Amino acid sequence: MKTYTSTLSVSGTSVICSILGHKFRSTRKITNHFSEYQCRCCGKQMTEDPRGRLISLTPELRDINETLHMIFRRRQIHI
Repeated sequence: MKTYTSTLSVSGTSVICSILGHKFRSTRKITNHFSEYQCRCCGKQMTEDPRGRLISLTPELRDINETLHMIFRRRQIHI
């Protein structure tokens, strides 16, 4: 799985992440272009926006990713 490092800080979640930055690893591949990530230290979950930047994974984005994953999977079956 891919590992990404970010300097985004979370207040109070993890001192290590606040000082050194998050250590994101890919936890789920949504499509060929979108993935979900989770920090190894504090467990913060992120996803990619349409421009490829990491943003926080909210319940709304989680539902969008799930729907997108189902559509992508169905298209792969038919191709």
